[in-house]
Amino acid sequence: MSQENNVFNESGGIDPSFWRGMTERRLSRRSVMQATGVGIGSSLLLASGAGASALPNAKIGTKSWWAKQKLHHTVNFANWPLYIDVLNGKHLSLQHFTQTTKIKVNYYEVIQDNASFYAKIRPSLAAGQSTGYDIIVMTNNNPELGYLIQNGWLIPIDHALMTNFNKYAGPLIKNPSWDPGNKYTMAWQSGWTSVAYNSKHVKNPGDSIQILFDKKYAGKVGMLSDPFELGTAGLLAIGVEPFTSTEKDWSKAAKKLQQQRSDGIVQAYYDQSYIQHLKNGDTVVSQCYSGDIFQANLTAKYKDLVLMVPKEGLMLWTDNMCIPLYAQNPLDAMNLMDFYYSPLTQAVVEYYNDYICPVPSAKQQLLHPTGWDAAALKAMGPSIGLATSVTANSPSVFPTPDRVKLSKNYYPFKNQEEINTWNGLFLPIIQGA
Repeated sequence: MSQENNVFNESGGIDPSFWRGMTERRLSRRSVMQATGVGIGSSLLLASGAGASALPNAKIGTKSWWAKQKLHHTVNFANWPLYIDVLNGKHLSLQHFTQTTKIKVNYYEVIQDNASFYAKIRPSLAAGQSTGYDIIVMTNNNPELGYLIQNGWLIPIDHALMTNFNKYAGPLIKNPSWDPGNKYTMAWQSGWTSVAYNSKHVKNPGDSIQILFDKKYAGKVGMLSDPFELGTAGLLAIGVEPFTSTEKDWSKAAKKLQQQRSDGIVQAYYDQSYIQHLKNGDTVVSQCYSGDIFQANLTAKYKDLVLMVPKEGLMLWTDNMCIPLYAQNPLDAMNLMDFYYSPLTQAVVEYYNDYICPVPSAKQQLLHPTGWDAAALKAMGPSIGLATSVTANSPSVFPTPDRVKLSKNYYPFKNQEEINTWNGLFLPIIQGA
């Protein structure tokens, strides 16, 4: 069985090498999938790849269109809170970008979840107006990214300007299933949904997602209240690949999950609060997000929490940078997006984030900084050698080949009816109906 290493110092406290100049923990990237599809009609296709001709202006994003774009030396970047390097309120990577390119970055931490942010920008896009942002970050396993693609509300990115991406991007986020050929997106960060357990109470965990259904842990198992995450766990548990699953498979998965509830195995269906219940002992086994377990392990008190790598697979989610239609500074946006595929830049971001890094070679930069990243990393932590090595050597940040192989894609919903069917099967389980 493969599992995450715990990180703590010999005296039992937080290793000072993890001090990063701030105390705020990073927020979860997850949000509950909206059953209503945020008001989009049932005829809207969600799967990436279809609808490429649906752009309101088919010339936007073409090679000739990009050739006419000019730098405006300003870019407006909308991202999730606490999702980029920060020291004393300043983002060192953005500062370096501005210093080297003379492009000013207006950085906005305005995305709390995919659904509400999509609802915010949709009226502008539908009216043919700028959203006010040149880069937005949307998640692949929520339907809103599909809505943007299918409505033609994202600008196809210029691959000629993706020098760093083409050279350094890792296999997990190149040519992804949700955006074949990276036509519209470049990954910001990724993570896994998996299983965690408390090794103090679970002595023989094995290496299977079936632990979530083991009556031995009745009343001590936590499941996620996101119907998409819950249903996907059910699919893995019955041996079905989520990406290619059918409605018949969904029904079988729902039956297994309903039995799990009926048997009294589930303590509760949690939102992001699952991690606190795992920490305080309400649960000893739980669905989890990989980054949360890595962060918990930074404290000796929670060194017993272990991230399992089930033989059935790890569900990979990715937050993606994309350029909304009618963006005012698309060329500036392309420059900033590709800047984040420099190994030096990713070393700085990853030291703060600890999510799955989209640039594998950033690992060596963390271990042996060679440029502007050295000063930035040193400023962010006094014991930088040890701290960066822990991040660099974590398979949750830089996946080993076996983890890459076990990474699974979510089901790509094709229409609103499929979303309704999915929610009709799994929401009642969560709600106890």
